[in-house]
Amino acid sequence: MSSIKILALSDLHVRKRFPFNEIQQLITQESIDLVIISGDFTMWGDKEKVTSVLDAVGQNNILVYYVPGNMDTHQSTDIEFKNIHPLHGKAINFSGFNFIGIGGANPTPFNTPFELSEEEIANILVNAEKMIETNDPIILVSHPPPKDTDADKIGRGQHVGSTSVRKFIERKQPILVLCGHIHESKSISKMNDTVIVNPGAAMHSNAAIITIEKKGEKIEINPILTTFN
Repeated sequence: MSSIKILALSDLHVRKRFPFNEIQQLITQESIDLVIISGDFTMWGDKEKVTSVLDAVGQNNILVYYVPGNMDTHQSTDIEFKNIHPLHGKAINFSGFNFIGIGGANPTPFNTPFELSEEEIANILVNAEKMIETNDPIILVSHPPPKDTDADKIGRGQHVGSTSVRKFIERKQPILVLCGHIHESKSISKMNDTVIVNPGAAMHSNAAIITIEKKGEKIEINPILTTFN
């Protein structure tokens, strides 16, 4: 049996102060193996600001995979340190799982810095999929949630997620999707056999912890919504 324990964060929107120490405490207390950040490090921030947030989260050499969000510059797709790795448009195998990523977001009414058409999202995912070299299970890290799920409802109840992300899930059936973008849709749900986790906005101290265990051919996924202060 093998297992990994993931801390999922999204929508940090760091300005002046942020409880990075509390995140480090949670990483230590929960014996986290991998931190996944599903975008929106900043509020209209530049690459330097995104880099500083990644550096703060990645203290103590914790492994971090990330995608940028729609509020981050598109130039922040390739920030990489020894323990921090970008996933946008890429696939990385870790501990017998294929992590694949899509950042930015489908179009919004607000003309935010990093928006992509549904066609662009679909093409990026197809190209990233080609980088997968094994038949190991897929975990999708996406800033935009899949459309018509518990993870993509805004306050009025309207579903605003990505149709291309949804189609990718329907086609590839990843075991897990870690997303964000819609702050008010903090949730754990399922789409067929795929577990979908929107941890909520980390700017409000929201997070999720996901334990994945491989028991022979069987995979067990245990997600928990939590806070870090």
